[in-house]
Amino acid sequence: MRPCAYCDMQSFSREQIELIAARARALGDTTRVRIFLALRRGEQSVGQIAEAAGTQQSAASKHLQVLFHAGLVQRERAAAAVMYRLTTPDLLKWLRYLGRRRVGKIASRRTESLRPANGSLTTSRRRT
Repeated sequence: MRPCAYCDMQSFSREQIELIAARARALGDTTRVRIFLALRRGEQSVGQIAEAAGTQQSAASKHLQVLFHAGLVQRERAAAAVMYRLTTPDLLKWLRYLGRRRVGKIASRRTESLRPANGSLTTSRRRT
């Protein structure tokens, strides 16, 4: 473990840690991730988002509510339609990072530390 790993955690308040966890939960659904990615093209109506995400409009609306309450999307009424957009394009960088097969060098070192001399990974759980 890095000597300063604990120092990094101390830089977040309890409120910030809870906010991070809530936002991570908001993206913890494949439909919401597809909706989020559909919004990378810019502001769209619920119907457009539902079509792009391959879901029903009512389901998209419910998922958009979750993303809105997590602060990940903004909404604005335009006549009879409600338009949604990402709060910031920087969130797409976060998704690209999370979508990598390997997350940085730390993950690969951790995996290597779990690898025994014969090269196979061991786990404490039995697979059925």
